[in-house]
Formats: sequence, C-alpha cells, structure tokens
Amino acid sequence: MMKPLHMALAALSLTGVIAGAGVARADQPDPKPPYGPGAYTGDWTALGLQPVTITANKAVGPAARLYLKLPDSLGKITGLTGRTIELKVQDETSLRSVNDDPRTVFRLTSPNAADLQMQGAKPGQKLDLPLSRAD
Repeated sequence: MMKPLHMALAALSLTGVIAGAGVARADQPDPKPPYGPGAYTGDWTALGLQPVTITANKAVGPAARLYLKLPDSLGKITGLTGRTIELKVQDETSLRSVNDDPRTVFRLTSPNAADLQMQGAKPGQKLDLPLSRAD
C-alpha cells in the first residue's frame, strides 16, 4: 500500500520539477535569434486588417522555403491579389523574397512582432507594415 503512495508522490514531485522548468520569469529575456521557420509561420495582422499568412514547406536547410500570402485588401493595394511570395532565410531574424518581384523582407523584431517591407520596381511603390501575431 505504501509503494503506490510513494510512486504517486514521486511522480507529482517530478511533474512539479518539469513544470517549474518551463515557467517564464520576468528576469528571463524573450527567445533570441536565430529563429527557426516555426517562428515565422502563422497569421500576422495590423490594426483592422485581415492577416498576412506565412506557411512553410517541409524541406530543411537550403531548400527550406516560406510562403507569404497577402489578404485581399493588401493584395488590391499592391496589385498582388492571389499571388504567393516565396521567401528564404536572409539572416538570423529576416526572410527575403527569392525573386525580388517585388522585393519583400519579413523581419521579426521579437517572437510576436514583425515588420513587412515591400519595394516595387517603380519609385514610390513601397509598403512598410508593422505586424503582430494574430493569435
């Protein structure tokens, strides 16, 4: 009878140790770069806009690609309605368009905030949009 009780107490204390290891503390900083592909994927939004969506292929290493899809409202403004922009890792915090048509940079400023910059071929064709996670 005592053996199951000891095993239950040991399991509870081990669970507490494991759970305590994942607790965020105010004195611990946010995760630091380099960010993996999972840090970029998902829905990103700005005030009142439908989300910008980033998805990833299943490849790893140099073949890894992420895909940016603009919402219809931004697609109409940029002329990119229905188009998906292929991105690759540029540095520890940024993705950049593969073919630069338009030149697109998606930069994480923190794990939950990003900046989307797009530059068209003509002067004045610029978009600089701060985003935050939609979830």
